[in-house]
Amino acid sequence: MNKKLTWVHVSDFHFGKNGFDQEFTTKKMLDHISEQAGNGRKPDLIFVTGDIANSGKAEEFKLFTANFVTPLTDILGIDYLDRIFIIPGNHDLNRDVNDGFSKEKFSKADADYFHPTVKSSGKRKMLLDRFEAFSAEIPVDCVKEFAGEAGSFAITRALSGRDVGIVGVNTAWLCDGDADKASLTPGIQITRAALEKVAHADVKFVLGHHPLDWLHPQHVAPLQAMFADHRVIYLHGHMHTEGVTQSISGSGEYISIQAGAAWQAPEGGKWKNGLVWGELDFSATSYISLQPFHWSFDNQCWTLDGTRFHESRRRGDRWIFDAPNGKSNAKIDYNPRKKSPALIGWDIKDLQLLESCTGPLGQEEAISYFDGSTPTWNIALSESVPRREIVSKVAGTFSAGAALPLVCAVIGAGCEGKSTALLQASLEILRARPTKKLIWRTNHTRALVPAELIDTLKLHDDWLVVIDEADQVAKDVLRFIDSDYDGYEGKIDFILASRDSDWRSSGASDLAWTFKARYKEITLKDLGSSDAEIIVAAWEQYGSRGLGEELSNLPKSERAEKLRFYAKKEAKGNSDAFFGALLMCRHGGDLLDHAESMLNKLAAVQLENGKSLKDVLGYIAAMHSEGFTKLTFSALAAILEMSIVRLQSDVIRRLGKEAAATSTSTTVFTRHKYIAAAIVEVLETKFNEDISRYFIELAVSEVKRARTEQVLDLAFWRYEISEQLFASGKARLATDITQNLLEADESNYYLLTKLASFYRRQGGAREALLLFRGFAGKPKHRGFYFEWGVCEGNERNLSENALLAIYALSDDAEDASLTVENARMYLSGLAICCDKLYVAFADPLFNESAGAVYSLLSLVWGGTRPGSQKSSDGLDSFLQDVKKNRRRLYGRSASIGTIANMIRSLALYGVSTEVLQSVNVNSLSFQYLDRIVSNVESVRAG
Repeated sequence: MNKKLTWVHVSDFHFGKNGFDQEFTTKKMLDHISEQAGNGRKPDLIFVTGDIANSGKAEEFKLFTANFVTPLTDILGIDYLDRIFIIPGNHDLNRDVNDGFSKEKFSKADADYFHPTVKSSGKRKMLLDRFEAFSAEIPVDCVKEFAGEAGSFAITRALSGRDVGIVGVNTAWLCDGDADKASLTPGIQITRAALEKVAHADVKFVLGHHPLDWLHPQHVAPLQAMFADHRVIYLHGHMHTEGVTQSISGSGEYISIQAGAAWQAPEGGKWKNGLVWGELDFSATSYISLQPFHWSFDNQCWTLDGTRFHESRRRGDRWIFDAPNGKSNAKIDYNPRKKSPALIGWDIKDLQLLESCTGPLGQEEAISYFDGSTPTWNIALSESVPRREIVSKVAGTFSAGAALPLVCAVIGAGCEGKSTALLQASLEILRARPTKKLIWRTNHTRALVPAELIDTLKLHDDWLVVIDEADQVAKDVLRFIDSDYDGYEGKIDFILASRDSDWRSSGASDLAWTFKARYKEITLKDLGSSDAEIIVAAWEQYGSRGLGEELSNLPKSERAEKLRFYAKKEAKGNSDAFFGALLMCRHGGDLLDHAESMLNKLAAVQLENGKSLKDVLGYIAAMHSEGFTKLTFSALAAILEMSIVRLQSDVIRRLGKEAAATSTSTTVFTRHKYIAAAIVEVLETKFNEDISRYFIELAVSEVKRARTEQVLDLAFWRYEISEQLFASGKARLATDITQNLLEADESNYYLLTKLASFYRRQGGAREALLLFRGFAGKPKHRGFYFEWGVCEGNERNLSENALLAIYALSDDAEDASLTVENARMYLSGLAICCDKLYVAFADPLFNESAGAVYSLLSLVWGGTRPGSQKSSDGLDSFLQDVKKNRRRLYGRSASIGTIANMIRSLALYGVSTEVLQSVNVNSLSFQYLDRIVSNVESVRAG
């Protein structure tokens, strides 16, 4: 067990004050963290205690995200986004908003402005509005909690074998820049409620911006008593220098640790920029060690600087303080301990923590979820969200006395409610077995590597492993079970969720689950009457906005039945029926308005490469609207010029919260095909967007990416996407995509052939000939020459048509053999051309050649062509004439010889110079054709 918890504490960035120097200092700070992580000292937590911005402007928070949060997750991993905790400071608010509030009124000890209730949150809205940019622009989930009724965040993480509670409070509610000291408060009741949520934790951090002596005198004593009672480690900033204060109050003690400023002045000046590393030792002698670093202008590096700490506290390169556990003057053990790997990509929860998530949802959060936003634990477990029948069905499969582990797979169509049911069932399972703990995969793309989990699993004897989008790790789960958990001796059950199509296509449904486990597969489908009633009842709690216009106008007794009506109607489409019904009920009449509102909001969120989240949703919706399933994380990350880590943290999470997009373990979609269609329509009609650009840019991006890395779906982006679009009636779009791809890869004769085919099929054979005749290469590809010949024939260049078709059949056209399918196609085309040549020039050789070609065509069809195989050639008529002795049926060798002789006759009627320069027909051989026909004859004879 790892007995130490490590963190980095930074504060007071003041982004927006000095762009160049702040970016430089922040980069050096990240380089320092990266170096430490590379040396085995990867922080478990990152704490940022306010003053991120200089004046609370949105662009200042974007600078913070771009320069600190995003690169930090690039260094430590996307999962670290859940380990970054941020609170606001006095510079993180817009002081021009609601500047007429009364500090005296809000800070009265008996006032009800800072209760953790819906009513109270409404009363402090004028304060909250000043922090709007802070809440909106920082891509860390915890900051959103300040805008809710809780007014703070309280989160528990399982780290180093301990439950670590992190509470974030806002000490800057009442800041206005005028005599702030001794007039502030984070809210007594808000802070108390937050601490109670983490009361079970082994260690508790509270993050605030100001030292406690900056709070209103009436508020200091009760907060000190709470901190001492919970043995709090209070981390703050504001004073721009480091400091530590240990305090005894009430029934216990707490410690305050003050970080200096991450940036307060340009390098080389009097004031120093820095950060603090902290470490909590969980051994019997429990202590905290600190390492304050300052940037040295002279040495151009980070240097240890503990001048603000007393020398008596120094032990080597660290300053040591007793942890707030009631013990003092404890002996410090300096023996090195082996550091266990951090648990990345997974989170641990117990029943108490899950129960803390069951409170009611605020209206905005509830409406967002009802509209399809991605469910979190706090949302799914809320009493405001109904429990469908599948929840009890899943929970009921877990029996306490069973010897074998249980694997329960919850499968269903996309957006049917699987994720919500998965989380809700987890709570019910733990309620039935309170000593059980669950370990939850926080990132859908993270692999299951037992070696990374085993040390954590050994800390407890009864686990529930919860994995959403589990199709890609199903085999790993089974291997872990079959290996007897790599020596772990406790109990482990699994609850997995996946789209049914992905579960089956990955082979997960057919695995040998029952060799060492019990396996139960439960499908979520159809909307029963009881489910419909509780869903509508949940919507009704939020009035007309919860119900949507259509249901609001119906009698209460008919609402659930109308929802079921839409669900049955949508079920005929065989996918996404539940969410489709939800959309039709709630937004059937205003889905376009809903999409436009969503796009307007996303258009305001700019990414570094000049695109906005509106553009991102355009790519996703365009693909989904056509039914394409190839928009992977890699493809989207490439077009946005960002890493997959940043795509997930900065883009996918935000789109999920806006109910705009979702993802499987590999692919990104909109929440529903109706949303995709509405977004495409609004982009075209309201934003004047050419939807074709989304397909073109994606396809070109993937083809370019393939030059430097493996692209699994390259054939789709190069060829299949355009062919499928052409087949669906979008010929212009298919042609534009292929034309752009060819411009990016001019030597690709496959693309040239496809583009020529599109031109020809749209009546543009002349444009196709310009491509073929202008191509400098001589590719070894039968399809290239046959398509060229067809295009020549469409322009009535019959000699060229026949010559190219014959060449396509020859051994010289391609090193690989003909296939039976190619032989049938090429012979059919050549036969039609021979008939036309005979009509055009009345040369008996062309009639004989037609007979030879039809004879071969008959042989490769094994006699008479099946009626289901329609063709415009004259094979059927030829065979009838043979029966009537009007025409001759040639043998294999004679047919091939006649076709070879035809080449000399074609020269008599003129062949274009471009064709003659591209194909050498002087000594063609047809061994592949001979072998194919011979093989078919043998099969027929056998």
